[in-house]
Amino acid sequence: MTATKNIDASSSRIVTIIKTIEDIAFQTNILALNASVEAARAGTAGKGFSVVAEEVRNLASKSTEAAQNTNGLVSRSIQDVKTGTESTDLAVSAMQVIHSCVQSIKELMDEIAAASVQQSQMISQVEDGIKEISQVVQANAASAEESAAVSKELSGQARTLNQLISRFHIR
Repeated sequence: MTATKNIDASSSRIVTIIKTIEDIAFQTNILALNASVEAARAGTAGKGFSVVAEEVRNLASKSTEAAQNTNGLVSRSIQDVKTGTESTDLAVSAMQVIHSCVQSIKELMDEIAAASVQQSQMISQVEDGIKEISQVVQANAASAEESAAVSKELSGQARTLNQLISRFHIR
């Protein structure tokens, strides 16, 4: 953007310089005309000066023509630079929008990453809870097996006791 603006400023300065060259060519042409008039007044003594004045007028005319051609080229260049500046401004605006979108995406990705960490921690807590429940279930199963074994043994002892008691009769 800076380079494009510098080119635009330089082109504007070139237009001013070309205008100065056109003014110099115009004034030179007037001086050549005046010199031709003075040469004509001088008569035969001014013929050589008249030729020089004519050459100066031709050079002034060529300078004017060259300045006008250059002015046309610079005018087209200025227009191209303005078009380039507008394009650059549009590109900068587009890049700012893209930057804003990238920032939004980055923020969303950061939120997703934070949510993923939080989910991971929750899954770890659930896993720990499941392990604790599994240990309690295993302990309960072991206790149930022990209770079953004790119940079986008590049943066996109760039968034995019933058999022993059945031998006694109370009269």
